[in-house]
Amino acid sequence: MSAAKAPVETAATIWKPILVRALIAVIFGLTTVFLQEPGLGVLKYGLAAYFVFTGSGLWEYLRRDPVPERMRGPLSIAAAVLMLGAIALLFAGSVFVAGIIAAVALIGSGAAELVAWAGHRRAFVPARDQLYTGLVGALSGVGLLLFLHLDPHGLLGIVGGGAIIIAVVLAISGFGFRHDAGPAAQAAEGPRAPRL
Repeated sequence: MSAAKAPVETAATIWKPILVRALIAVIFGLTTVFLQEPGLGVLKYGLAAYFVFTGSGLWEYLRRDPVPERMRGPLSIAAAVLMLGAIALLFAGSVFVAGIIAAVALIGSGAAELVAWAGHRRAFVPARDQLYTGLVGALSGVGLLLFLHLDPHGLLGIVGGGAIIIAVVLAISGFGFRHDAGPAAQAAEGPRAPRL
């Protein structure tokens, strides 16, 4: 049984925002690996930045024409939950509270992405990405709740590990759509500057 492919026009339109979201996730994920002894400030502002950029990337994706109208609602909720989580993190007074806020944001946004996947997985091939991003996001949130006793490095590691998984999934998807788009992807990019 062959895998379903997205139409060329769809692939040409959505591969960039998918890869942008993958890039955001890999930068955050790798950053958490190299942080040695982050404090509360790094935890709060790091997670807030990740949520803002991820929400913005998701928003850029859902605005694209091929994304079904009815799928935009759950994805908008996912982006909004991340943005609200980012704002709430700025006011967190302890590692415990920051962990709870991040967990709620990840579980809420992940659940919204799973709703988007469940409703459109057959009609819109790219919606299948939401199964993995939603599931990993929600599981990262559950992981935070289970290990709230950890220090900031441990909590960042949980979210960062999930971010790396999401980055890999979205990179594979984005490059796959870029390949499927072929010459249409270059047309969507616009004319290139001449080489000197």
